[in-house]
Amino acid sequence: MGFLFIRLYSYTLRKHPLKTNMVTTGTVFFLGDVLSQQIVLKKGNEHDLERTARSVAMGSCFSTPLALMLYNLADRIFGRAKTPLNSVRKIGLLSLFSPFNNSCYIACNNLLRGNVSGTETLNQITETVPGIVLASWSVWVPTSFVLFIAVPLRHRVFVSNLVGVLWTGYLTHATNPDNAGDHNVSSSSRE
Repeated sequence: MGFLFIRLYSYTLRKHPLKTNMVTTGTVFFLGDVLSQQIVLKKGNEHDLERTARSVAMGSCFSTPLALMLYNLADRIFGRAKTPLNSVRKIGLLSLFSPFNNSCYIACNNLLRGNVSGTETLNQITETVPGIVLASWSVWVPTSFVLFIAVPLRHRVFVSNLVGVLWTGYLTHATNPDNAGDHNVSSSSRE
């Protein structure tokens, strides 16, 4: 059964890479937000469905195209050779995009929440992005090293999504202003 799923997924990924990755990433963001709300916040029946829907939309429509673009850009600039030096170069390139990526995530999420205040969004970015970027680097640098050494390009988004379930749980929790009383996002300890 598992082997059949992998074959079907691989076939679908080859035929429709963007659509397949959008569905997969949307599922990861769904699971990550549910993890954040149910396990961390213990919301139970008070689950914020709008927040979960925003998370799925952000994963599918923002994170997926950006990740595919960055992985393709890294391969075009540095080639597809799976050497440690090449992997370090690609990780460096992707790390440079982390502040931009996370700032855009917060801005888009605020727009989806109906918060169009540029000042409030800028304040949230200023307060949270440095801590999120440090946490991002601690999770994604080792993950990316493995991705670039061992994972074919077409499977990178899927493999990163496996790690992404936990990361997305953290990210949706850290970037949701309603969680401000739970912990200080910018100075809390990171994984």
